[in-house]
Amino acid sequence: MSGTAGLQPIGEAAGRLVHLRRLTAALADAITPDDVARVTLSSALEVDDIARAGLATSGGAGRELSFVASDDDAVTPTAVRWCRIEGLADVPLAEAVRTSRPVYVPSLADLAERYPHMAERQAALGTRSMAALPLTAAQNTVGGLLLSFGGDHPFDANEQAFLAAFAAQVTQALRRALAFQVQRTTSELLQRSLMPDSIPELDGLSMGAYYEPGGSGVDVGGDWYDVLPLADGRVVVALGDVMGKGVPAAIVMGQVRAAMRAYALIDCSPALLLSRLDTLVTSLGVPEQIVTVAYGVIDAERRQLRLALAGHPPPLFAPPAQEPRLLDVAVGPPLGLGAGPWRESTVDLPPDTPFLFYSDGLVETRGIDFDAGVRLLRGHIGELEHRRRNPRELCARLAELMRRTDSDDDVTMLALMSTEGLTLHTASEEFPADPSASPLARRAVAAWLAAWGVDEALVETAQLCVSELVTNAVIHSGTTARVTARLDDERLLVLVQDRGNRGAARRSDEHDPTDISGRGLMLVEALSTAWSAEHSADGTTVWFELDVAAAS
Repeated sequence: MSGTAGLQPIGEAAGRLVHLRRLTAALADAITPDDVARVTLSSALEVDDIARAGLATSGGAGRELSFVASDDDAVTPTAVRWCRIEGLADVPLAEAVRTSRPVYVPSLADLAERYPHMAERQAALGTRSMAALPLTAAQNTVGGLLLSFGGDHPFDANEQAFLAAFAAQVTQALRRALAFQVQRTTSELLQRSLMPDSIPELDGLSMGAYYEPGGSGVDVGGDWYDVLPLADGRVVVALGDVMGKGVPAAIVMGQVRAAMRAYALIDCSPALLLSRLDTLVTSLGVPEQIVTVAYGVIDAERRQLRLALAGHPPPLFAPPAQEPRLLDVAVGPPLGLGAGPWRESTVDLPPDTPFLFYSDGLVETRGIDFDAGVRLLRGHIGELEHRRRNPRELCARLAELMRRTDSDDDVTMLALMSTEGLTLHTASEEFPADPSASPLARRAVAAWLAAWGVDEALVETAQLCVSELVTNAVIHSGTTARVTARLDDERLLVLVQDRGNRGAARRSDEHDPTDISGRGLMLVEALSTAWSAEHSADGTTVWFELDVAAAS
């Protein structure tokens, strides 16, 4: 056995000291509660005679504990499976957390006397003695540590001192991890709450967006995007990046976005609006605060885009049968320097041609500079079939193709395409937050597609997918579900939007499609040409596409 047992020749006390040093060094790199659990449980199992270990965090004023054991299926390199246990339960761990005092059970006979309801199961697991230690610092118990031994233990003063020192190291690491988790969650929720409620459905325009906060170990940044329809039919589009991370960056981002909306309602001219935003950012009094923005106004006829850039990368566009390229427009200084003016450019919007606004986090990482990242982005878009370049699918596919492990920056995209002059059918309906939603949605989609002359096989496939997504939305968000269908000559796009924030269907390395609705999303992935999810302040939109030609 490794760890303390392997160090017996140099003395038990010296061996324990070395073990504590190793634990301290390993916990120094632990950032999240999952990290602390992996290190703690692995280290505990290296201690002589410990057969199993468990770690708990306390929530709800101690009424509920989140618990993970050292079982093989509970702790893996990619996931930690926590479960809930009652904080008032009559078990050693809950008692230790509840009373903030350690609980020692030196033998199986003692366990049977004090906790008779758990003695048989613990004996079957090979437990002969137990120690439950509160994780307490500054009179605040943040959790508990459970250690099960394979033999009787008297828990003399020396052993109790060693276990207390072990628990003290875990306590400090867990406090840091829980604080990090709260700060990150607060920042991310704040940032998402300041994002647009959803991408609006607008005549003559197809739009899609994607946002993903920075990687593990960093706080969220100040990326943002916005779409603002104006009363005269024009549409304001913007994507920006506030320098910095965490709550301060999110607050500045919210101020800039709110001011942009207000200024756009007064006069949406790009050059003038950026000048006003520059004055605002300068007046905030945040030292060395820099904000970059790509800001544009689409005309009511969906034929032109008036654009101005403040320190932000130029949008990329991908005409049919041509190589994707960056717009050749002037890039002015970032906001906050008082270094304007900003030049305004007018760009044509050919129908069926996507334009992509993006943050530098999409193309620039620690291992790839900006120019190389843009070349990679252009290459990925160029390899996509033109029919795969519609805005929603473009954002979803690029998020997968451009994902890298050496990036800790936010990734934000906003894609748009003029559909003026193209054959397009659209229908939308909202369904109740009860079991009737799924059959009602199936019938509505069937009626829409039949009226549009869609092939019967495609109708049946669309109904299956809609049924799964509407059921998922209602069950996991507890809100109404809106279904929108859009049909052109090549594809059928169906969107299912809920109004909650608990049923977020994700598609990333850390989230299996089955963790939200069982086989539902796996079925959608198998039947559809493409699918993905968009997250916003007021809920989640999951969409899928079906090829019309393939079903004919």
